[in-house]
Amino acid sequence: MNHRNKFIRMFERVQLDIKKAIRFTDRAIVNGRWDVNEKAFIEHNKKVWKNFQTQDQGREILLESSAMASSVIAFSYLANVLAMMHGAQIIAYIARSKTIKTRIENRKINKIYRSFNISDFIYHDLSMSQLENVEKLIETIFPRIKTKRDVENLRLQDVWIGDLLYDSHCMNYKLPTIDLEDSRFRVSLKNALCSYVFWRDYLDAHQVRAVVVSHTVYVQSGVITRLAIHKDIPVYQINATHLHHLTKKNLWAYDEFLYYPELFRELPEEERARGLSEAKARLRKRFSGKVGVDMHYSKKSAYGPIKKDRVLKKSTRIKILVATHCFFDSPHPYGLNLFPDFYEWLYFLGEISEQTDYDWYIKTHPDFLPGNIPIIEEFIRNYPKFTMIPFETSHLQLKEEGIDFGLSVYGTIGLEYAALGIPVVNASQCNPRIRYNFNIHPRTIEEYRQILMTLSEQKLEIDLNEVYEYYFMAFIHKVKDWLFEDYDDFIREIGGYYRQFDPVSYAKFLDRFSDLRHNQILASLRSFVESGEYHLRRKFLETNW
Repeated sequence: MNHRNKFIRMFERVQLDIKKAIRFTDRAIVNGRWDVNEKAFIEHNKKVWKNFQTQDQGREILLESSAMASSVIAFSYLANVLAMMHGAQIIAYIARSKTIKTRIENRKINKIYRSFNISDFIYHDLSMSQLENVEKLIETIFPRIKTKRDVENLRLQDVWIGDLLYDSHCMNYKLPTIDLEDSRFRVSLKNALCSYVFWRDYLDAHQVRAVVVSHTVYVQSGVITRLAIHKDIPVYQINATHLHHLTKKNLWAYDEFLYYPELFRELPEEERARGLSEAKARLRKRFSGKVGVDMHYSKKSAYGPIKKDRVLKKSTRIKILVATHCFFDSPHPYGLNLFPDFYEWLYFLGEISEQTDYDWYIKTHPDFLPGNIPIIEEFIRNYPKFTMIPFETSHLQLKEEGIDFGLSVYGTIGLEYAALGIPVVNASQCNPRIRYNFNIHPRTIEEYRQILMTLSEQKLEIDLNEVYEYYFMAFIHKVKDWLFEDYDDFIREIGGYYRQFDPVSYAKFLDRFSDLRHNQILASLRSFVESGEYHLRRKFLETNW
């Protein structure tokens, strides 16, 4: 009895601490201790969204909870448009368990979300029976996973989650690949299955009319996306520059490159000509060393000035540059590649290097993330035919010194080297240049191997107009100004790409806000949703603005 009383008193103290913490954060808002821009955004939302509130009819729009300011603004528009179209409530989901810590941490975000009509928040809490279901699934599934391909291809009742599990495991633990003997993999599998069971049951029990997410990779947003698509519930991926409608045909965001040739041909001839000319000019800027040309996230140029010291060996052998990717940052953003991850791809190239008489070079992107270099250094110790090129070395210098081929899975080198007249062999049928012939696109690992073993026989005629067409469609013609009138100016004004996730975005948005602009955004989003098309195109803006 004494133990029970102690437990009750402890529980009451915990509940009291939570209430005190909540009251403190509420007082902080009243006293202005929040960022002034967050407070202004809340007051703004209460005014502009007050007429969008809908009655509770059991229907729901599920909205991802996020602290990224520019995405929150985008969320506020699409969620309210969907709620009005479906006569539904907006429910925000938080992909973590409801603990004291998460309740306090999410207090500020919840206040902001409430201001644009979010009626409730759900946490990722599983019942005892759901947890038991997860354990049974683990005991059934885990013994069947023998290879990395088994992980990648994992499906539960026809719902594909293997790529999401793969990418989440590598990112969460900053690992270049999966080791099935590592106990942490079982933890990642359990987390993915918990997400699957939670959302499977939730979507079965609720009248969800649409789901809104920030991205379509990783378990956090990917599992609910795949389950909703499987149930024919519309899913939308949105941020300050992009909006995609995801279906069984289009599981991933940012795959509009699959339609570029047809979309380009739909444009008036004069616009096509201007587009090719502008693309050529912007590529020249990029090759001049200018930082951030149509790549706002980039902080360093890969095309800086040429240094005096030679980098490549003087020889008659074929010279190959392997342009690495970040090993643990989502290998599957567009779909399946020839290899399950970048580590497997790189070690495959290591084996090829032992069988060929080429000069092999490897180079990271100038903006590489911590943790990548040790992986590459270990690789070079295993395969000494590779030479590490300093990351700051200009690609222009490599071209001048005679680089013959570039190798990538799906990186931007496929565009840039093609513009410089250098053939690139991609290790993915899901790379963004797949609809064009200015790269080499092997369909299987065996075809890839055969190409690499016979590089001296590979002839690729690069049509620069194809390169410029791709650049125009990917970087110039695409919609990026649907939320901010001029996204490029917005990024410059706030001090760089990553500042958009801070509350300064609220201030810049409110500075340019007008009723006209507000109604134009609403009309464009409604037109897009009604169309059922895959991605937000310029026509949806031009029709309503």
